[in-house]
Amino acid sequence: MDDKVIAGFKRDFAAIKAKGFVPSSRLHDTGIGKTFEDLMQIHENNNFLADYMGILELKSSRELSKVMITLFTKAPMPDGINSELREKYGEPDSKAGGLKTIHTTISGAKFNTFARRLGFKLEVDESVKKIFIIIKDLQTDKLLDKTAYYDFKILRKIIDKKNKYIAYVSAEHKKEHGKELFHFNKAELLTGLTFDKFIKLVRDGIILYDIRIGVYRSGGNKGKTHDHGAGFRILKDNLSKVFDIEEL
Repeated sequence: MDDKVIAGFKRDFAAIKAKGFVPSSRLHDTGIGKTFEDLMQIHENNNFLADYMGILELKSSRELSKVMITLFTKAPMPDGINSELREKYGEPDSKAGGLKTIHTTISGAKFNTFARRLGFKLEVDESVKKIFIIIKDLQTDKLLDKTAYYDFKILRKIIDKKNKYIAYVSAEHKKEHGKELFHFNKAELLTGLTFDKFIKLVRDGIILYDIRIGVYRSGGNKGKTHDHGAGFRILKDNLSKVFDIEEL
């Protein structure tokens, strides 16, 4: 990596760290990432380019938080499959007016349990170069679905652009007058994740997949499928199994 990128990030991070506690830019869990991006003057994006100078991807978390770290979010293929999965296999959600939703964490090592009757699992298929989301009936062991998938070519592009170099930032947090505040006080450089390693860690159940298919609860899209950020994630405790870590 260009030393100028690291030097620039260190300089910018030091300035943010010196600010002490700053108010969150957004409510709820995503507030920490949005706040740090705002302080770095980076606009939210869903493209293939990394956040900082197009090279360094930014990740952040609250100290001591057990929330998983997101590598990247991306809807599965083919187009429209999220709606199909939700309608076929979703569970009625009282918070969504009884409409069906699917929120579950999926491993490549074994089937999970969803809605007491379904099992979800990732299947890496080298022959067709895809990762499938497979679903089975836990009572009959019958395979129900193998329609949704991720293409190796697209995954490789994302990993090469957004997961090659990551600045992982931690922050103290507190609440004052009902508002959350952050003090960004630690940054680490995460490197070493290749596509081949990604595939192996998916297969081993170290890199997990969260499917978060909900519905819009109001407005013109009320009742329609809403992808809340389905994507590949890791537990904080497994960070060193995925990346080489260097403190910045």
